[in-house]
Amino acid sequence: MNISEVEILKVNIASNILKVLLVVFSVGVLFFGLYVLPILAGEMHDIYPELEYAKLPILIACELLLLFLLVGIGIIMYLLIMFDRGLTFSVKFIKGLEILVGMCIVASIGIIVLFQFMSTFGGPGPLLALAMIGVTFIIWIVAAVIMLIRAIVKKAIVYKDEYDLTV
Repeated sequence: MNISEVEILKVNIASNILKVLLVVFSVGVLFFGLYVLPILAGEMHDIYPELEYAKLPILIACELLLLFLLVGIGIIMYLLIMFDRGLTFSVKFIKGLEILVGMCIVASIGIIVLFQFMSTFGGPGPLLALAMIGVTFIIWIVAAVIMLIRAIVKKAIVYKDEYDLTV
């Protein structure tokens, strides 16, 4: 095996490891969304019975955000498959990255709206507020990284096209 074959093998191993980790993470998100989150909502209702009217909307909003996360993970898996097939420098790949950025923006808006809704009845507590702010910043950082990757791929497509024309 020469050096390029070793590099390709390393990239394929890394891609497969990332796919496995994303599947495990998705299973964890499903477990959290289908089992843990409803239990937490019930416990919060028991602690604060005056928030009966807010339990269901908050639970639905959180479930939708988790569903959004699962769709995003699905798009990342699709992009990984495209990467494995050598289709990184394609319009479809760039479109997938743009969709991910849009989803990050919508998710951060969803968290901000949820924060505003919870603040109308005195919540969230300081720890939850910090967590929501932290998650929003993490989403913005991920969106910025995806935009950077998109710009790099788009520039590489231009260079590739120019190279193909000169050869």
